[in-house]
Amino acid sequence: MDGFTSEVEIDIDEQALGHKLDLLLDDKTMLRVHNLLAKMCDPYVPFMEGTLSQTVEITPEWVRYVQPYSHYIYTGAVYGPNIPIMENGVIVGWFSPPGQKKHLTGAPINYSTSVHPQATAEWDKVMMQEHGEEFTEQVKQLLLLRARELYG
Repeated sequence: MDGFTSEVEIDIDEQALGHKLDLLLDDKTMLRVHNLLAKMCDPYVPFMEGTLSQTVEITPEWVRYVQPYSHYIYTGAVYGPNIPIMENGVIVGWFSPPGQKKHLTGAPINYSTSVHPQATAEWDKVMMQEHGEEFTEQVKQLLLLRARELYG
C-alpha cells in the first residue's frame, strides 16, 4: 500500500449559503477544508512515534496519510505474517518477510493511547460521528470567508 487517502462527505445547502458552491470550491478553499479535516482527525490518528500523523500530505485534492503502512493502521486489523523484532529481550516492532503476501490474522490492532487518547481505526469516520456538525459548520464558515474574498 502506498498510503491512505481520507474521504469525508458533507452536505451544504447552496441556497442557505447564498453562493454557488462550484465557484467557491476552488483550490484555495479546498486546501483550507483539507487542512481543517486533517487537524480535526489528528487526535484520532494512532500515534506511537508520530510518523503517521506527522507525514500527512494535504493538497486541494486530498488528505493522504503517506506511510506505506497507513492503510493497515486505518483498517484496525492485524495483517501477517508478523515476526517480532527484539531488543534486549523486548519486542520493539514487527516485520513481515519480503515476498510473502500479507493476510488478515483476525486480531485487532491495539492502538497506544498515551499521546492520542482517542486513537482508533477509521479515524475520519469516527471524527465525523463525533464532530460532524462542528466540521460542517466550520466548512460553511470557510466557504463564507471565500465568498467575501471573491465578492467583497
